[in-house]
Amino acid sequence: MIKLIALATSLLLLGAGGEAPQDTPAAVVVKVEGSVQVQIGGTAPQPARVGARLSPGDQILPSAGARAIVVYQTGATLEVTETLTIEAPAEGGTGDMFTRTVQVLAQAASSDARNQPNRQGMIRPVPGYPEIISPRNLVMVLESRPTFKWHPTEGAQGYRIQIRKDGEAPVRYESGPETIWTLPESAPSLERGNLYWWTVGPTGQGRPSREMQFKVLPDEDHVALVQRLQTLALAGLDPEGDGAFLGAVVYREAGLLYNAASALEFLEGIGEPLGVEAYLLKGEILDALGDLDGARKAFDQADRLIR
Repeated sequence: MIKLIALATSLLLLGAGGEAPQDTPAAVVVKVEGSVQVQIGGTAPQPARVGARLSPGDQILPSAGARAIVVYQTGATLEVTETLTIEAPAEGGTGDMFTRTVQVLAQAASSDARNQPNRQGMIRPVPGYPEIISPRNLVMVLESRPTFKWHPTEGAQGYRIQIRKDGEAPVRYESGPETIWTLPESAPSLERGNLYWWTVGPTGQGRPSREMQFKVLPDEDHVALVQRLQTLALAGLDPEGDGAFLGAVVYREAGLLYNAASALEFLEGIGEPLGVEAYLLKGEILDALGDLDGARKAFDQADRLIR
């Protein structure tokens, strides 16, 4: 059975008649569940993987009880549970969600992060020093009550977190020995669209971390993001489930790298077979976050799949 799910692309804001990038595939695999193979360009069938680009004539070959979900150039989403041959896209506009997906994957594939890693923004844990894990590197955060993470300082009984906005006095908070802390409801929320600096240090004696900057997603971008995620949900693609790969694309495009990385890690955690494109995306994201070891592992995974 092939189930057609219409994406309400009008909610995706950039216009469903957008130009498709060069070398645009006819469809992209966004979900694989069970044993599914693809036959690309007449080659021998191979395991289907999330992020794989499909051209007209390529086939999707699900085993009994398995399924795949693909997004077509038109923006329509297909749930495939029996053999399907990809057709040439109809003439006319390209679906907005599809265009976004292809553009984000193309950006990741063309990134120079593999050859010129982000060493200036990398996370460098130092003994006795509470190195910041997140947020850092001017990366955007979704919530106005963000969660902060850092490496522990040996022997610390608690930590002092300092947050400041440009031109204003810093605000300090006390926390326990845990190295993850969320701005509490008792404190004023951070203002959307603003840039903040933060640092953390052990209470009592001890060195604080270097100050790091981050941004809070502006109101207008937050509204657009909610609409895009709702569009996926209305199409039957839960951004935290079946639609997690597309959710990662939406988050990445919005500059929400932490959320995008979490979506890709979720897919790996449930055993979703990620493809070359998905691992390149993950590597590009982790590099920007300063996780150079994680980025290298993702790029190595992509290389293994290419070979």
